[in-house]
Amino acid sequence: MLLQMVKKDLLMFWRRPRELIVLLLMPFVLICILGNALSAVNNGEIPDISVKVGVIQKDHPEKGIEQIMEDLNNLPIPGEQKNQIKNGISKFHPIAVLTEEIFKSNELKDIIKVEQISEQEAEKNKKQYSGIIEIPENFTYDFYRKAIFHEKKEPQLKVQLNESEGLEAGVLRDILSTFQQDMSLIAAANSDGFHPESMDLLKQTHRSLGSIETITAKEPISSVAYYAVGMSVMFIFYVASTVATYAYEQKESLVFNRIILANVPVFIFFLGIFVSATIVAFCQLNILYGLAAVIFKVHWPNFINYLAITVALSLMIGGFAVFLSSLSYRSNYKKTSNIFSSFLVPILTFVGGGFFPVSQLGKSFEKFSSYTPVGAGVSAYLKAMQGYPIGKIYTELLAIVILAMILITFALILQPKRGEAV
Repeated sequence: MLLQMVKKDLLMFWRRPRELIVLLLMPFVLICILGNALSAVNNGEIPDISVKVGVIQKDHPEKGIEQIMEDLNNLPIPGEQKNQIKNGISKFHPIAVLTEEIFKSNELKDIIKVEQISEQEAEKNKKQYSGIIEIPENFTYDFYRKAIFHEKKEPQLKVQLNESEGLEAGVLRDILSTFQQDMSLIAAANSDGFHPESMDLLKQTHRSLGSIETITAKEPISSVAYYAVGMSVMFIFYVASTVATYAYEQKESLVFNRIILANVPVFIFFLGIFVSATIVAFCQLNILYGLAAVIFKVHWPNFINYLAITVALSLMIGGFAVFLSSLSYRSNYKKTSNIFSSFLVPILTFVGGGFFPVSQLGKSFEKFSSYTPVGAGVSAYLKAMQGYPIGKIYTELLAIVILAMILITFALILQPKRGEAV
């Protein structure tokens, strides 16, 4: 008897190929569009940029070093301490750090081009540069005076950014901001003298400036893979609303009444809805990920983990389908499933991270998202795609299964009883 109910519901899908094609084709089209359009953003790829920096050099570093050495010789401090400070000065030249250690580092040398220019050239061709840095007179000397003698005068670079080149100007702004912070750190750290160790440490820090490292040992998710997950999890919820719509149509066409008159238990009718929705959702997910694997090379390190998540999500969709069907029967309201698909599904997808990584909104929101219907599915799939063991996906799976059980329980409570007017 149950098999006949399931067959009936599946035939309703089969005889409406238009809805079936939309459920399968639409998410795949969105995966193609979003995955390729936003690949640079979500993959952490460095866009093709070229930063052209003009440097107006008014300072004379060698002269500044000579002056600070003379000042040191006149200080009434032990010779050993003087030698230590001189050693530190000889190892660290602030302008050289910027122009040689940073701009010509392995990470930045291919995207930053530095030119020495005059004030006249800067004024004439300023639009050709992403930014112009003017190093004022006595900058080196003032820097050492600030670092060693803690004078109030702050050495400052004059920077003009070309705001018409937003990305390039932003890169240059970030680099200079980091440089300024580290210069201030050096001045504060060497309160009792200029230490060579702190200079070496700062150099090592600057050599790593601009490098991109992945904190986690797991492979990052590509944009296409991310949206394959996000769109597939989103569209299985439309399976639930579609099945619920078909179920209500059976009430309007008196099919449900005839089934009851044939002495079929109400429970079996709604169980057939649950099973058919579960089967359709399971097939939809496998078809989508099959196409993604063939066309976009989206693969799963552990197929068992993928299968466990897919089965759990399919059961949850079956729960949503039977709950919406019971609710529409109980409320006698035809548009219950339409409200769910048009209003609630987009909200659940947004909160669950189907449209973009919710980690961008903060750790607390990300944690909350992992317990929502869409968020639990997206999070579980992404972890499985990165090769996490089943133990690391247990929380999301448990949330999905518990939600499915809650929905089935409410569906049992709401479904009409034999003898009630429907």
